[in-house]
Amino acid sequence: MSKERKAYPTLEERIVAADKKIEELTKLIDGRKKLIFTTENKLNLRKAALEKSIADLEEANKKKARLIEIKNRPPKPPKTPKMDPEERKAQRVAAMAKAREVRAAKKAQADALMEALQSSGKTVDELLAIIKK
Repeated sequence: MSKERKAYPTLEERIVAADKKIEELTKLIDGRKKLIFTTENKLNLRKAALEKSIADLEEANKKKARLIEIKNRPPKPPKTPKMDPEERKAQRVAAMAKAREVRAAKKAQADALMEALQSSGKTVDELLAIIKK
């Protein structure tokens, strides 16, 4: 059994093989270009997402710092001091007495006005007509 040697390809066969190799390499290059294009798109999307995440992180850190600052602030003093029930009752009684005095003074004024009006003998309509002139 002796092996026969394979015949050396002819020039035409070598040209066909070179064309086939060129076609394969062209397909390979096109595929790699597409892959690079899609990979660059993904990379750009991921870069944008990274930038957004970094911005969100900075915002969250600022918010945390603000909250810590608010937490560490001294408490505001109350606007009005708290009173015990007796003080509140005394203040309420004083306010009601003052309001009664004011109402009594207004009533006395109105009564004096009405008395003066009746003693003059004029009606309210006549008095209003005189005031409007």
